[in-house]
Amino acid sequence: QAVTTVIVGAKRIEQLEDNIAATGVQLSADELDRLNAVSELPREYPGWMLERQGEYRREQLKNQS
Repeated sequence: QAVTTVIVGAKRIEQLEDNIAATGVQLSADELDRLNAVSELPREYPGWMLERQGEYRREQLKNQS
């Protein structure tokens, strides 16, 4: 389980007001897709390896049908 939080480091009231106002920002679906694409993490082991292990055999089976 992961916990996500925001640390507000405002020293002046104007900074706090700006931080609070930022909670009202609405991103479009395209903007969210773009952010997700550039922040996608690389695939972790063993997931990528398990897919690769059967690749040759899947190709053989596909070519037989």
